[in-house]
Formats: sequence, C-alpha cells, structure tokens
Amino acid sequence: MEISVLATGSLSVNTWFIPLSANRIMVVDPGGDADKIIAYIRKTGFAPGCFLLTHGHFDHLAALGELTELWPRVPVIAHGDDSQWFGPGGRERHQQFFDELGAGFLVRDMKGDIPALGRTVADGEEVEGWEVYHTPGHSPGSICLYRDDVLISGDTLFRHGIGRTDGPGGSAEQLVESLSFLMTLPACTRVLPGHGPQTTIGAERGLW
Repeated sequence: MEISVLATGSLSVNTWFIPLSANRIMVVDPGGDADKIIAYIRKTGFAPGCFLLTHGHFDHLAALGELTELWPRVPVIAHGDDSQWFGPGGRERHQQFFDELGAGFLVRDMKGDIPALGRTVADGEEVEGWEVYHTPGHSPGSICLYRDDVLISGDTLFRHGIGRTDGPGGSAEQLVESLSFLMTLPACTRVLPGHGPQTTIGAERGLW
C-alpha cells in the first residue's frame, strides 16, 4: 500500500492514509465523512495504528469522534499547543470559532464528541518513523511530518498557497519562520498538503 488520500468534509480536507508496519495505517486529518473513511480503511484490509492531526482545527478532525467510537484504543496524536481543541470543552471552543467564521453549522452537524488526545508530540520527535516538525503560524500547534523526501504539511503550506493566520493563536510572523525552515528541505521533497493538490518544495521556493 502506498500513501493515499481522500477529500473529506465540507471543506475538502485531504485525509492521508500512510502505511505502517504490521498491516496498520496512520490516518492523518480525518476531516469529515466518517462513513467514507471507515469504508476506505476496511477496503484496504489494514487497521488504524493512530489518528494524527496536523493541527486542531475542526475541519481536520470532524470525523474523529465516530472513528474513535469504532476504534477506541487507537491513539489520537497532536501537538500539545493545540490540545485545547480536544476533549472536554473542545467542541464548545470549535463552535465559537466557526460561528465567528460564519460556518458554525459544521460543528453543530458533527456526530459524536471530540476525544481527548492520547499523546502529544513536540518538535523533533518521531511518530511511526516520521519526524515531527513544529510549524506554528496557522495555529500554535501546527505540525508537519517528514520522511524520505515526503512532507505532510497540513495547513502550513499548500500548492502556491499558505495557511491563514487570522484564527485563534494564528501568527503571520511565526508562519513566515515556519515556511523559511520548510524551504530548506530538498527541492525534490513531495508536499502533501491539508487541502488541494500536491506540490514540491522546489516549486514553492521563492514564493514565500
């Protein structure tokens, strides 16, 4: 099995499925359409090894409640600086945030609760052989994953685009610093973003 993707949820989040050892997969950013994600996982014949969030915004975790009801022992992983979006009070904070964006219906329509994190990660740690890069700016706890010239970039970097910084804890200054670091990666690095098509580091250099 190679890395694969489904567009999920009302905001077309890229949910990535990364093969792991022992017939397991890492599910990155389950952004909605839980039935679609569950059906895809079952079709692969693999079992989820972890649910990883590149950041804590609701559009990237809308299917998480239903997935953890089905697989309660699978850990939910994110950076600690975005932990306020998970567990008790998380749904209420998302509701307020998305109400301000005029998209509060997305949160109201969610099935299940938002589970607490089972593990927090920090810069330089590894998750299933992938190195964690802490790349704040879009949110305080935004992360990217890197391995073998492949970067899972979340909403830090898109194809010819970058994440917005006007949400809670967003910082344009931090995002510039994060992007400057990512641009030091090899030009051939494939970038698998949180929304939209893939790109490469080489294609993005000089734009940010």
